[in-house]
Amino acid sequence: MTKKEKWSIMVISLAFICFIAILLFSSALTMTFKQNHFLSLHTLLEFFSITVAMAIAFQGWISFPQALSRRRLRIATTFLAVGCLDLLHALTYKEMPGIVFADSSVQLATSFWLAARLTQAVFLLLAFLLPDGPIQQNEKLLGFFVPLLYVGIVSMSIVHFADSLPPLVVEGLGTTPLKNGVEYVVTTLHIITIVSLIRHYKEKRLAPTLDVIIGFVFLFLSELIFTLYRHVYDVLNVFGHVYKVIGFSYFLRGLYLASFKEPFQARERAEQALAKSREQLRKQALFDELTNLPNRRYFIDTLRERLKIAKEKNETVALFFLDLDNFKNINDSLGHAAGDFLLQLVAKRLSHLHDHFVARLGGDEFAVIVADVPSFEQVAQQMIDILGEPFFIRQKELFITTSLGVSVYPTDGEDEMTLIQHADMAMYEAKKKGKNQWAMYDPTFEQERIRKSLIRQRLHVALEQRAIAVYYQPIIDMNKNQLVGMEALARWNDEELGFVPPNEFISIAEEDGFIIPLGEYIFQTAVFDLKRLHEQSMTHVYVSINLSLRQLKNEQFLFFVQQLLEKANLQPNHIELEITENIALSDEKQVIETIRALKQMGIRIAIDDFGSGYSSIGYLRHISVDTLKIDKSFIFEVITNEHTAKLTEAIIALAHRLHLHIVAEGVETDQHVSFLQSTHCDKMQGYFFSPPVPFEKVVKQVQAAHI
Repeated sequence: MTKKEKWSIMVISLAFICFIAILLFSSALTMTFKQNHFLSLHTLLEFFSITVAMAIAFQGWISFPQALSRRRLRIATTFLAVGCLDLLHALTYKEMPGIVFADSSVQLATSFWLAARLTQAVFLLLAFLLPDGPIQQNEKLLGFFVPLLYVGIVSMSIVHFADSLPPLVVEGLGTTPLKNGVEYVVTTLHIITIVSLIRHYKEKRLAPTLDVIIGFVFLFLSELIFTLYRHVYDVLNVFGHVYKVIGFSYFLRGLYLASFKEPFQARERAEQALAKSREQLRKQALFDELTNLPNRRYFIDTLRERLKIAKEKNETVALFFLDLDNFKNINDSLGHAAGDFLLQLVAKRLSHLHDHFVARLGGDEFAVIVADVPSFEQVAQQMIDILGEPFFIRQKELFITTSLGVSVYPTDGEDEMTLIQHADMAMYEAKKKGKNQWAMYDPTFEQERIRKSLIRQRLHVALEQRAIAVYYQPIIDMNKNQLVGMEALARWNDEELGFVPPNEFISIAEEDGFIIPLGEYIFQTAVFDLKRLHEQSMTHVYVSINLSLRQLKNEQFLFFVQQLLEKANLQPNHIELEITENIALSDEKQVIETIRALKQMGIRIAIDDFGSGYSSIGYLRHISVDTLKIDKSFIFEVITNEHTAKLTEAIIALAHRLHLHIVAEGVETDQHVSFLQSTHCDKMQGYFFSPPVPFEKVVKQVQAAHI
């Protein structure tokens, strides 16, 4: 039970207790006021009731538009009529001045009283029983004029017929059965209304309904009291008017709550909720939900403002872009919950680093605005160091590294977007250098970015137009002094860019996923070129083709190779596929199974750039290979570096012990050839013999007696 319900029950109980006391002692309550004293008190009580009735009426017309309805308009018009009839009752009361067209009398005053009570009981009952709904403007105007017309008709009828009616009150004896009968009809209607309101409250639970119920209870009891008095000036008449005044007051309170206070409070609550919602939306729009740091939008706005201030004060502002290295591995190994917690810890550490503006841009990227400090380089190193300290997650130590890029206003840009772009470039440069370090922006980064962007655009066109050529570099068998193989290499001479080195466009093809169509094109071209050689009786030549990790992960790759070999009608052992040590060390099941399937088809596998990658050679136990290709960086130093020479000799010996073919890449001088021959290297490849050349030149080289 609510506090309001308890209060309502207490008030109703008190009203009944007082009524029962009045009923029990009614025979003793025979005190009669002097005429002038009673008239003053009666007039005061009646005019208070009239004022309340008019207040209820006008409250209905001036209530909030959204609070006004047919029910409230009916209540307002009822009280307008009741107020007017009560006014006529007061003016025609015994010894009062009367009205313009009639003198005062007990009969006339009581008739107006009963008309007011019947009007009140009947129309309020209808107001609550009839369906509610919105009103039209013309209904509101009718609600003002109809009650006045009604009062006029009723008052004229009472004045005309009052004296012809049986007496309603007999002085000294009290009210007559006719008057009491009408009062009982009124009380019955009030009981029906009270029951209807209680049911309505149980359904809707609207607090103002309780005040209206209390008002009806007091009106119900007042009608019963008015059946008890014996003289128009006695004390019971006063008690009846007091109950009526209290009932009207509760009516006013209930309708005020429903029409003004509650709508106003609802509006106030709605405004507060809206303000809170706006604040939440602002926070959502400007702050990162995970770390509570400013987000990208807030960061850009703040950077713009800081730059304006820096321009006015002639200060420098640095922008720091941070990216956690290999953060994906943390999510994959420890779960996203641990990754999120780590981001929160990183945010706290950065926030405690001096008085700088720190923001999370998304993912594992953070940005810091640093204004006018002696050394931006020192701040950058502090950030690297503080994030290099261990984090404790799930009671375990976790170490991370960070790559950081720095751009400075006004040197590296004068607007926020330029500085952001340049700091981002510097951060990627730090990653390229090996991560866990910082890099200041350099204008050459922009040139590299523009060139990379242009290569990316032109590469797409080149693939569509088959503008990338396949060149071949001969592989020489030194024992036979004969060209026995050729490595297929992509070469691109673009109309706009000119010659684009393979290391530039191959990496972009890897990033953008173009490596699969590019690899298939090179593979197909190399196989059919080899077929043309074999058709010219040069069946001793094989072709070596480089593979990327993406190609080996492609589920359609094996099917592509099978279909191609069947179409070209070539023996698989004339195809050698080169993979790097990084690929050989891959623990992905699909990659390993694809390599094994290629071997089972009869295709040869070569490890390219052997010695330049991981130091472990344990992968040779799991992947069956045919050839090791010594990285050219070893060959370049075999003459000048004794340690490299011994290491190269050991690699060749290892290959022989494992019954693997060995190919030395990067052979460029007679000294290289002499050294490799002395170590019994099987095959050689390099500019000493031939640079990569078009297929037609390779044909001529094969046809020659020797190179």
